[in-house]
Amino acid sequence: MHAGYPVGVEQDVTVQRRKLECLQQIQHSNTSVDFCPQIWDGILCWPFTYPGNLLSHVCPSYIVGFNPEKMATKLCTTEGSWYVHSHTNATWTNYSQCYTSRMTKVVIRFPDLHNSSLISQYVPAVKTVSRIGYGVSLATLLIAFCIFATFKKLRCPRNKLHMHLFVSFIMRAFTSLLKDALFVRGVGLPSDLAFLQGEAYFLHDNKHNWQCKLIVSLWQYFIMVNYSWILMEGIYLHNLIFLAVFSDTSSITAYVILGWGLPLLFVVPWVTSRILWENTLCWTTNKNSNLFLLIKLPITLSILVNFVLFINIVRLLLSKLMAAISEETRRLRYRRWAKSTLVLVPLFGVHYIVFLVMSYVGVDEEVELVWLFIDQLFTSFQGFLVAILYCIMNGEVRSEIGKQWHRLPLWRTRAASLPLHVFPQPHGGGSYLGSVFRRRPKLYQSTGNSSREKDACATTMVSSVNNDTHAGSISLSHM
Repeated sequence: MHAGYPVGVEQDVTVQRRKLECLQQIQHSNTSVDFCPQIWDGILCWPFTYPGNLLSHVCPSYIVGFNPEKMATKLCTTEGSWYVHSHTNATWTNYSQCYTSRMTKVVIRFPDLHNSSLISQYVPAVKTVSRIGYGVSLATLLIAFCIFATFKKLRCPRNKLHMHLFVSFIMRAFTSLLKDALFVRGVGLPSDLAFLQGEAYFLHDNKHNWQCKLIVSLWQYFIMVNYSWILMEGIYLHNLIFLAVFSDTSSITAYVILGWGLPLLFVVPWVTSRILWENTLCWTTNKNSNLFLLIKLPITLSILVNFVLFINIVRLLLSKLMAAISEETRRLRYRRWAKSTLVLVPLFGVHYIVFLVMSYVGVDEEVELVWLFIDQLFTSFQGFLVAILYCIMNGEVRSEIGKQWHRLPLWRTRAASLPLHVFPQPHGGGSYLGSVFRRRPKLYQSTGNSSREKDACATTMVSSVNNDTHAGSISLSHM
């Protein structure tokens, strides 16, 4: 049992208190050299004893697995010294009668969440928000993924990259909901609980709870995968804008390998280090904070890199805005620039930088509670926002769905009897987002294939700056 868990009835706390009491008594005792002195053996405090006596003591009830109806013994030799065991070369107490099994389970009782602290009172509400967010995100992301997977004309590299991002959000939401449903207080599975005198305790050193450790490992992996794919989206978009060698038809193989492979470089060492140095509970607690740096530092670095990429893209958007001549046009573009920036926030995970700063700044309990609530709100609903903005509200997607809908036999039968003014008039194929930049003529070269020119993915995600001085429009592209 490790010290430091804040529960007064916990075994190690009681042992430490008894130890201090015993040491204080030893300091004030005045024992003759002919007697065995008062001693603390690590569990019990034994008083001074006459030579040749076998002292007995009731087995302590605060040691888990001990039977308080049995007796422990300690021998004071005829020389006036405590018996020394030949194998350990140290004083020895016979506790063999205190337990019926050679092995005993060491348990930990975690503090009750329903205490008087402000954060503890609102933890259930925060968890409810998180469950709702992940549930909504999971359902929306599954719909968005099926849409991209169903329509072949939407399977361009850009949307394939989105599909990988959606899968990362789906797996993060699924493992988070699974862990929340299966784990007791977020610490371990019910099989990792022991009930003593009507109270629940977590088994501290259970070597056979590989199931819960597997769940936690997958949970950590998919969290890192999600951050990794947010970074891949940021790098892809940044390269598309700033590097002329990249286009929306470029291969995404490298992104796929890095997006799924980079987290393994950190999760596998973390799992290994937990097995070797802190193989306790279900790996949901981090007594040795240095081991958790294998997870925390890469995530922090990806957040910072993505934030730099986001600032660079927004800066370029603003520079194009300032090139406008007309004041009226400039005001209109400010609104479009603000919309462009807001649309990029969930894709780049910009909100994480705020929460990252808050986690390193000491704040009072009220601020920490608000921060915790907002953090869970944005984190759990981020997948929902990404699916809505980059799939469901995407102009290309709506256009393809509309085409398929009009091809249905039921629609054809109904359409034959409707007047012409009932049908929606055709409009630009772009989404409500518009386009971030006009396309640079040389960035995308048509292959001359008529079917490809009509492909819904033929428009680049974000086009580079048009050098034509009359173009001047800042717009968001078909994302």
